Amino acid sequence: MFKPFENGSESHAIHDLTLENQEDCVSIYGNLQLTKDQAGLQAAKALQAFLNAVVSALENEDNLPEKIDRQDEQEIENPFL
Repeated sequence: MFKPFENGSESHAIHDLTLENQEDCVSIYGNLQLTKDQAGLQAAKALQAFLNAVVSALENEDNLPEKIDRQDEQEIENPFL
């Protein structure tokens, strides 16, 4: 797993859920089903550990702004259509 908000080119997956790291943002997208079994427990713990790391990184930031301005992602046309 990567350290949140450091080295903005890393990503990690928990099943079909993608955790993507950038220096000013962490994106979480996809699908994750937490089943009532050992596999579900392991996936839930992995997600919990990651979110705890994100919260910790934010809490340890000295000058955390109220809100940052981020440029919207530009949608590009699919060249295969």
